[in-house]
Amino acid sequence: MKYMIRREPQRLQLSVPALRVFLALLVSLSFVSRASAETFEQVSALRALEKRVKSVVAGCKPAFVFIKGDQGGGYSSGSGFCISPDGYVLTNDHVIAGARSVVAYMTGGRYFKAVVVGKDPGGDVALLKLEGKGKFPFVKLGDSQAVRPGQRVLALGDPFLTGSENVFVPGAPANFEPAVSMGIVSAVHRYSETYNDAIQVDLAVNRGNSGGPLITLDGKVVGINGKIETRFALGINTGVGYAVPSNQISRFMKHLEAAEGGAVLHGKIEGLEVGERADEKAGLPVVGVRPGSPAAASGFRVGDLLERLGGLPVRTRSRYKGVLGTYPAGDTVAAEILRAGEKLTLKAVLVAGGKAHLGLIPRAIESDVAGVGVGSVVRSSPAQRAGIKEGDIVTMFDGQPVTSTTELKRVMNQRRPGDTVVLKLSRAGEDLELKVTLGGK
Repeated sequence: MKYMIRREPQRLQLSVPALRVFLALLVSLSFVSRASAETFEQVSALRALEKRVKSVVAGCKPAFVFIKGDQGGGYSSGSGFCISPDGYVLTNDHVIAGARSVVAYMTGGRYFKAVVVGKDPGGDVALLKLEGKGKFPFVKLGDSQAVRPGQRVLALGDPFLTGSENVFVPGAPANFEPAVSMGIVSAVHRYSETYNDAIQVDLAVNRGNSGGPLITLDGKVVGINGKIETRFALGINTGVGYAVPSNQISRFMKHLEAAEGGAVLHGKIEGLEVGERADEKAGLPVVGVRPGSPAAASGFRVGDLLERLGGLPVRTRSRYKGVLGTYPAGDTVAAEILRAGEKLTLKAVLVAGGKAHLGLIPRAIESDVAGVGVGSVVRSSPAQRAGIKEGDIVTMFDGQPVTSTTELKRVMNQRRPGDTVVLKLSRAGEDLELKVTLGGK
């Protein structure tokens, strides 16, 4: 008889110290696995960011413009960018200020003569037009109001003219390739000298970058890089740069296009005086309204609380001035006020500050009609907008007869910017009556 011997399976016997080591090893392997996965995700995210940046730069670079202005005995240089297929270019006003002629070089070196269409010295913006046929590469203006602190942005420019003229290696040929830098938006709505509502950035922008585009990662231009804070009188980046926001530029575009080479002025609510701030209240107290002023005509009253201007909150006077600084004279801005617990929206017409301005050049006339002859009309002036033409004879200014240029100046000096007056004219033997809203100068 045979006997079957049954063997029990052997069990692994581990001591307590060995078991602890084994468990620690499992935990360690799990941690390494998770860390590897996180590292992979981080590397993938960085590669995706790099790919995105390269794509945006490649898409925007053809629209970049190197600008050189002949100052007569010297020249000014800077950056710019094309915003339309027919060759309209934006840059800073200080890049072309005083230039007798302007030449614009595209990426790669193709160049065109550029004419100044309009200037906004108060906002440091200029609009140029390339003289050339064909379809130009261009970029689109985005919504600067959507920009937030911490957002990544790019700058294209010609820092220290290294792309258009190598100042470090004299005689070296220019390659006309713009430089790119990347950083973040440090702050928005900054008020710095003529930059009323600037976007503050920490990316590298230096001399030569002026006029170049500030670009988001979706390829939209949200500003013009134009001003940097410096130390020790050195024009070198210290990590604080300012860009004119695209929404401000957009508000000025139609005025720049119609300026015919002239300047576009900024506007204000003439006759309105606001306090510093209202304690624990979201708004500014209206402390003064001049009778008969544009502010009074708009409906402002002493005691109103101005809460929003152009849809933006205004808690301080600097913010109030900053918002107003983004609008041209002649525009209308919505003012949201609180009056005796009731919310109201007023429409305020903005006018330029300074002395009242009509915008006509008088000339001597030989006529039986007593008045002031119009020799020419200033472009984009109140006189031109009202329909006054060369050859007209101004006979009365708001009910007062005017028979000489001295008399016309005297009655003009009694008025303020924003006042609406009635002019009586004689044109080719026909009597006319026109309403004119005076500007400022």
